[in-house]
Amino acid sequence: MPHFYAECTDNIRREADLPTLFAKVNEALAATGIFPLAGVRSRAIWLDTWQMADGKQDYAFVHMTLKIGHGRTLESRQQVGEMLFA
Repeated sequence: MPHFYAECTDNIRREADLPTLFAKVNEALAATGIFPLAGVRSRAIWLDTWQMADGKQDYAFVHMTLKIGHGRTLESRQQVGEMLFA
């Protein structure tokens, strides 16, 4: 059960190529052999409302999270995280 989330501000929707990113992430997660293929999921959460500290709305951000179900060793979780960052 690895679930990969990309939380993105709506002002980058046109430029973001999330389907390509998700295909690469899903392929990489499946190739580890740690997770069952049917449990690998990726999704976007588009934000139409956000506030930056200075109040300007012309900024954008992407926040990515990988959630992994219990039963995986700390070592395997660290390896997966390092692999995705690479």
